[in-house]
Amino acid sequence: METTSFAIASYCVPCRAHCRYCLLASPGQTCGVDYARSERFARRVLEELGQTRPGLSAIFYIGYCMDTPHLRDFIRFSGEHGGPGARFLQMNGFAFRDDRELASLMGMIRGEGVETVDLTFYGTEAFHDRFAGREGDFRFLTRMLSAAGKAGLAVHVSMPLMRDNLDQAEELCRFLDAYPVAERTAFLPHTKGRGRDLAEQRITKAMFDRLPERVRGVFARTPHRTEAEWIAAGDWEEPARRNLTLVLTGDRIDALEAMSAEEILASLEALDDRFLAEMPSARELARRYGDPDGSRLFRRRDLILLWQQRFLAETGGALYDMHDETHSFSVHT
Repeated sequence: METTSFAIASYCVPCRAHCRYCLLASPGQTCGVDYARSERFARRVLEELGQTRPGLSAIFYIGYCMDTPHLRDFIRFSGEHGGPGARFLQMNGFAFRDDRELASLMGMIRGEGVETVDLTFYGTEAFHDRFAGREGDFRFLTRMLSAAGKAGLAVHVSMPLMRDNLDQAEELCRFLDAYPVAERTAFLPHTKGRGRDLAEQRITKAMFDRLPERVRGVFARTPHRTEAEWIAAGDWEEPARRNLTLVLTGDRIDALEAMSAEEILASLEALDDRFLAEMPSARELARRYGDPDGSRLFRRRDLILLWQQRFLAETGGALYDMHDETHSFSVHT
């Protein structure tokens, strides 16, 4: 397995929302290392890797949210080290601000070189606020959208498609027509973090086919098939590359600071190697857990993830889950 990229993440910023499918299962407080210490650590490790593994893509990012007084520092660091925050920011979960504060925030972001921001709408107002876990979130996002447009930022809007919001998708699209949206993408939610509790919300192909053309027209371009179609196709080629992410936590930072970049990377590779050795192949998982009549739509990776989660549950969690992004994890491609 070839390691092609490496990331350092610090979940050092609390998120003000409590979304029902939060990828990181945000607890409303932080579990990471404070920003200044995280950045110092990342700078040292990324510089070492630049010397020892010059062909490896390596970045630093923060979570659970971007709403930090260190946002300007993060954008500049990303610009220096090729990180994701230099040109693009995901901006859900910010604390409520008035119009003047929003104008200042968006102006600062644009002035630092960010070009695009992303906001996620879960449906029309009442549904969105319930799903996001805070009253007023929908209206605040529309104000963020307007402020971003006025600052010269392109706004990308994401819209998850679930059984409970399908009848709102076209209405939401019409509502957003009045705002400066540069691009919009509809997608199927993942099953990571709190998303594991939404398995029954996954839509079928028949449901998708009944959606209005303007909704289907902005659906994510990644191939999607029903579970039955994936099984019939038998396309179970095993991944050859991996992206590794080290998630910083307060209980491990002292030990990590005493390790070289190579030692850190090697420890993650060993953890992932064990996962790969003990996790059944995709073909075997399909045989054990696949539903040959399954009508729900999946990306290939999400379907295999669902089966892997079933295997982990059956084996009592003895194997470290390398696809759980609440701690250090890997993505196989």
